[in-house]
Amino acid sequence: MSINHPFPAFRPSVSIVECDERITQIDLPELQWWPIVPLPASRSMQATYEADTRELSAVTEMVVTSPARVHNLDCIEITVHEQAIREDWDVPGRPHLFYARLDEEKTRWLGVVQQMGGTKVLRTFQDEWFEADWGRGESRTVRDDGRYLRQNDGTYRTTDRTGIGAGTYDVTIGEKTFRCLRVWDTGGSPPSEHAELSEAYIEPGGRVVLFREYWGRRMGKGQTDWAVKYPNNMKIVIDDCVYVHCDCTG
Repeated sequence: MSINHPFPAFRPSVSIVECDERITQIDLPELQWWPIVPLPASRSMQATYEADTRELSAVTEMVVTSPARVHNLDCIEITVHEQAIREDWDVPGRPHLFYARLDEEKTRWLGVVQQMGGTKVLRTFQDEWFEADWGRGESRTVRDDGRYLRQNDGTYRTTDRTGIGAGTYDVTIGEKTFRCLRVWDTGGSPPSEHAELSEAYIEPGGRVVLFREYWGRRMGKGQTDWAVKYPNNMKIVIDDCVYVHCDCTG
């Protein structure tokens, strides 16, 4: 399926500048971190760009198609269409359908249909490891309560706070500027060089305008040190754990 999209072939310039004004709390009704609200008539589109060449790799369109029910829980069905722009773009296990719901306090993943080789596989929240891959419920309230404390050398230390907010920034993409709450999501676990870090910038209306993925420098199989392999990539250091900006395939 060909998607009619507005995205340029190369990523526009991106500027991220810390702001004195502080956003401390946002209601995020989107699925984390797939930018669609699980409500009737919702539709969204996102572009994925290469971290190094800024080349457009893929465009993903998500459309709410119908009411649904999973294990006697009412929800909605979201159709996911991905158009590869690069000929070598292939992410194993790409999703085809989402089943999700929006509660007053949480967004919930109830099921996902993924392409596994030549087979479509349905997994639900009752399956083992589903929660680890997709989560069962993420709070809609995103807070910056001072969990991440910047040090004099530009690294960060975590405090005993639990919010995932990490400062307020003006994000300029091309000619558009958004005031955003920055979020660092470690999946509810302490920082680790064997896990990933998701970075999102959310505007006050509750929509993600920029999302980036970082890998812990020792993440994945084998002995690859991502900080050595990509010495010029952006890095974030939290509790002495080094995260390296990578594409979703590394």
